[in-house]
Amino acid sequence: MTQASDTVDGTEAGPAALPMLGLLVICAAQFLVALDLSIVNVAVPAMTGELGFDPGSVGWVLSAYALAFAAMLLLAGRIADLYGRRRVFVVSLLVLGAASMLAGAAWNPAVLVAGRVLQGLAAGFIAPSALGLLTATIPEGPQRERALGIYGAILSTGFVSGMIGGGLLTEFLGWRWTIFINVPIVIGAAALAVRRLPESRVHDGSRKLDIPGGLLSAGAMACIVYTLEEAGPERSWGYTASLLVVGAGLALLFVLRERRSSSPLLPLSLFRTGAVGGANLTAMAMGAAHGGMLIVLTLYLQEVLGLGALATGLAFSLSGAVAVLTGTLTDRFLKRWSPDRVLLFGIAATALGMLALAVLPERGGLWLVLGATSLNSFGHIIVVVVASIAANNGVPADHKAVAGAVLNTAQQLGIALGVAMLTSLAVAVTAAQGGPDTPGAMVDGWRWALVLSTVIILSTAPLAVAMRRRLQTA
Repeated sequence: MTQASDTVDGTEAGPAALPMLGLLVICAAQFLVALDLSIVNVAVPAMTGELGFDPGSVGWVLSAYALAFAAMLLLAGRIADLYGRRRVFVVSLLVLGAASMLAGAAWNPAVLVAGRVLQGLAAGFIAPSALGLLTATIPEGPQRERALGIYGAILSTGFVSGMIGGGLLTEFLGWRWTIFINVPIVIGAAALAVRRLPESRVHDGSRKLDIPGGLLSAGAMACIVYTLEEAGPERSWGYTASLLVVGAGLALLFVLRERRSSSPLLPLSLFRTGAVGGANLTAMAMGAAHGGMLIVLTLYLQEVLGLGALATGLAFSLSGAVAVLTGTLTDRFLKRWSPDRVLLFGIAATALGMLALAVLPERGGLWLVLGATSLNSFGHIIVVVVASIAANNGVPADHKAVAGAVLNTAQQLGIALGVAMLTSLAVAVTAAQGGPDTPGAMVDGWRWALVLSTVIILSTAPLAVAMRRRLQTA
């Protein structure tokens, strides 16, 4: 069997393989992926009203993108590794542009949802190929740590920027521009990618693709994410449990398939490499805590403090600025302290910021939100960057994009799980306190949800300690 090797434009990856402009192109593409998850949120009432959506189908404007994105990640990562990460990256950007044109020009609900599905599929290819390009062309060490810090910081601002941009575009240009805005960015990024990004692919004498494994992973992810996103008091526990069982069954079949496959989509040995397994669990937990928190605070700012959608987005802009600054500084922390200490420091800062939010007042809590989310963002980015480094270091040359897909999958599952858990707890507590019409009941529910989010964050501390030796070499 031919030994697999990873090459960049026909040569081994080297320190200068990815210029700064190339890194910024990768970051811009990932920014779009996160942006598209949130930018239409504010515009949903306008777009669904104009196109005549049925009340029961409005949620598909948001969930269609997330489901397609989550379902495609693992298969897309392997395709990028085998057929060229830059090639897949550029083609996926162009598909995203075409899908955005379709969705922005939608003349009925079906066309809009179809466009959002295509956007999600394209994003599912962009995310792993982008991270695979970064890790394949930048060697392990300070240079990659600095690059991943910039990458993590820019990616983390995508969701918040979507909330702000969505409000501005909807108010001044109309809802269609929340989707059309992708097109010029995609064209510019694709053109620069062809010129500035080196091709990177695996040469192992074979391009065998595990299609059955890809279908099983897509089915499992779509089923699990859909169930978590749709979970709520209007859904019976039997319905939710049945879908989760189906998703878990497909995931089990996927694992069994990968153990027996001669060309697995996801080699299970990957999770025994360095700190990869623990890093992905950490990323999942942080995604759950942070994603759930954003939903809770959005409701608090709008329903209790009375802020509009645009003002709510602006309220999160301070934490976004902190995220960008922290991402550029994390590599300096790693130069001074060991990875496990930096990780524990980030966990502590994130938990402290989240705990401060758990004492939300019934009125006048804006300054608390601004300060606590900034502290939370500071710690969150540190944890995300260290986890990203650990999740990609030591990964075999022929699975760089797959490793990126696994990390994105962990984060996506975490966000879906966190939103489901925190909103369900908030609703249950509110009901126990007398319902949403009872003064303070909703705020009390949100407080307990944020306490749960704090617990989730703290649960990663023992994991960081357990990974200590592996983090030293990550």
